[in-house]
Amino acid sequence: MFLSSLRRGRTPFAAPLRALAAPNRTRTLTTSWPRRAALATHPPAQPTVLLSSPSPEYIEQEEIDVDLLPPTEAQIVITDRAAEQLRTISAREANPDAALRIAVESGGCHGYQYKMELAKSRALDDYLFSHPTLRPSNILVDAVSLSLLNGSTIDFATELIGSSFRVLENPHAKGSGCGCGVSWELKT
Repeated sequence: MFLSSLRRGRTPFAAPLRALAAPNRTRTLTTSWPRRAALATHPPAQPTVLLSSPSPEYIEQEEIDVDLLPPTEAQIVITDRAAEQLRTISAREANPDAALRIAVESGGCHGYQYKMELAKSRALDDYLFSHPTLRPSNILVDAVSLSLLNGSTIDFATELIGSSFRVLENPHAKGSGCGCGVSWELKT
């Protein structure tokens, strides 16, 4: 049938090609992917849970120069997408205490930079946060860094160049920071 159509000068693709070439026709493409992706970056409906915080005695004993945030004021928002990735990492490591450690260091092109690494356990000066419903989804932030990260939103992004955890919104950062998404300047 295909060969006989070609011999008569017709192709089975001619009708679809004519439809695409029709000048008065418009085609619309709809997808639910962008909508789902946008929803994934929204914070969870319930607030992120603070599971533990450093003790004032430990901070004093170690002579760490920081004013501890009260547990009622300490907040890191974990998106559903980041929580799901943390849960996957925890399952792969077979360790429910596996966590993403986020720290702030001086340096980078704007004065401060985020440092993120996987941790297997909590240090005594860490705040431990978790997503309200997707667990385990642990995020550790040391007491000094939390003073610069409090109120930030943590997300996980997958792009053509790779996948990574990111600080989406930091209320202590001036502007959007560097194009790399790691370096930022402190509001004054």
